[in-house]
Amino acid sequence: MDLITEQLNTTLHDRNSFDCGVDELNVFLKQHANQNQSKNMSKTYVAIVAVSSLNPKKIYGYYTLSAGHILCDHLPENIKSKLPKYPVPIARIGRLAVDNEYKGQGIGGFLLHNAFSNVLSIAEKMGVYAVVVDAKNNDAKRFYQNYGFTELQDSGLTLFLPINTIKSASELK
Repeated sequence: MDLITEQLNTTLHDRNSFDCGVDELNVFLKQHANQNQSKNMSKTYVAIVAVSSLNPKKIYGYYTLSAGHILCDHLPENIKSKLPKYPVPIARIGRLAVDNEYKGQGIGGFLLHNAFSNVLSIAEKMGVYAVVVDAKNNDAKRFYQNYGFTELQDSGLTLFLPINTIKSASELK
């Protein structure tokens, strides 16, 4: 399957048939993603088949990006000692979900790498120290940890990955 990502467009993308098995993530895509985009609260990117005759196009997975910050005190000791004491700018992957029918086919990793590409592009124009995610459960936490994310202090399901780590990995390709 040859997937691409596009920014969500409610006219072009079929949100109603998407089901990842997590009500909160399904409802967000169907009822809130477009509103958040129009208010510039977050941007939603959807994975679709590159060449599709379906109209609207089936969504295989999605993720959201937004800007934010974390307090330096939440970072591990070995990192926070090297940083200023004020809040650190981050990009947040607020949601990442794959349709149940397509789980286990690498779509989650595809979406995460696409998010990294978008964040690297943004980091060329503004300060971004790390990517932060809030894993929904321990399975999601393990997924992110497989890509190098580590826990923030005192936040078992909130994970981060420094932008320099993402840059270094992308330069190896």
